[in-house]
Amino acid sequence: MSSFTAQYKDDIQARMVGELAKVDDKTAVEGSFSRDIINANSVEFQNAYAEMDLISQAMFADTAWGEYLTARAAEYGIDRKRAQAAQVTLTVTGTAGTRVPKASLFDTADGSVQFRTDSAVTIGEGGKATVSATAQAKGAAGNVAAGKVNHIPASIPGVHAVTNEAAAHDGYDEETDAALLKRYQVAVRTPATSGNVYHYYNWAMSVEGVGNCKVLPLWDGPGTVKVIIIDSNLGAASDTLIKKVADYIESVRPIGATVSVVTTTPKPVKIEAEVEGMADAEKLKADVNAYAVAHSLEMATLSAARVIDLLMNQSSVSDVGAVTLNGASRVKAQADEMLTVEEVVLHGLA
Repeated sequence: MSSFTAQYKDDIQARMVGELAKVDDKTAVEGSFSRDIINANSVEFQNAYAEMDLISQAMFADTAWGEYLTARAAEYGIDRKRAQAAQVTLTVTGTAGTRVPKASLFDTADGSVQFRTDSAVTIGEGGKATVSATAQAKGAAGNVAAGKVNHIPASIPGVHAVTNEAAAHDGYDEETDAALLKRYQVAVRTPATSGNVYHYYNWAMSVEGVGNCKVLPLWDGPGTVKVIIIDSNLGAASDTLIKKVADYIESVRPIGATVSVVTTTPKPVKIEAEVEGMADAEKLKADVNAYAVAHSLEMATLSAARVIDLLMNQSSVSDVGAVTLNGASRVKAQADEMLTVEEVVLHGLA
């Protein structure tokens, strides 16, 4: 949508002259000079009313967008979370004694994701060295899988190969309008005072990289609080993010509280179903897991009915019979568990 900018009379007059020049004086219906002037003015007034409509939308958080929603939320101390660059640990292979300078560049085979080393490192006697590196571009795209950082774009004497034995992590996109609006609404509509549940929720959610959280008060007796978080990619939070949240809450929490910050652990689920037609087991697995991720920290139970609904969405499935999850009609998750389908077994419907 457009931005609001100051309008000056010379610019307005120039546009009006341009509209007036388009008028055909030979028209049979309107023809008069006065009416032509009105027509030219009406174009500019129409633009002004359109801008005024946008102003009315930008005033309120529910209808604001982009920089206007950012400014509205900031009035309540709620800042839009910035994009974060992914981190990775690289294993560099080469000649013993070779010094790999700080800011050395490594990337994926197609060059789409590049990392620069955070410090200098010297290859040891075993011909290997490990070094941390940061993605050049911020965002979730930097969270590449293990083994994907395997290319050296600019030759480094004495360095023969590179890889990442573990996946890159903690790369997050900038907070979306929808996510920022949700945080804003929670903050202004709930009484966050004196270290209550809402206070801990707002504190955790304000940390860059946190995608959702659940607060369990008195989870281990009086004075104890457990904060369960997932990252902005709706996956389990890294140790780095958990520490960041814990450190921030520690700096603002009331005296006397004992706070534990944790992330989710996967709870494996095996689905067995009787199906009439041609069902895609891998698609069902992906669909159920996507549903679980989308409702993470809010979904305590996954039922056979939900699985049947997702199965029936496959056009090649005409009917579904018995469905079990871990041998039962439903499977439950603890507060800090995320249901994860690991196996799907399909049988023909008799």
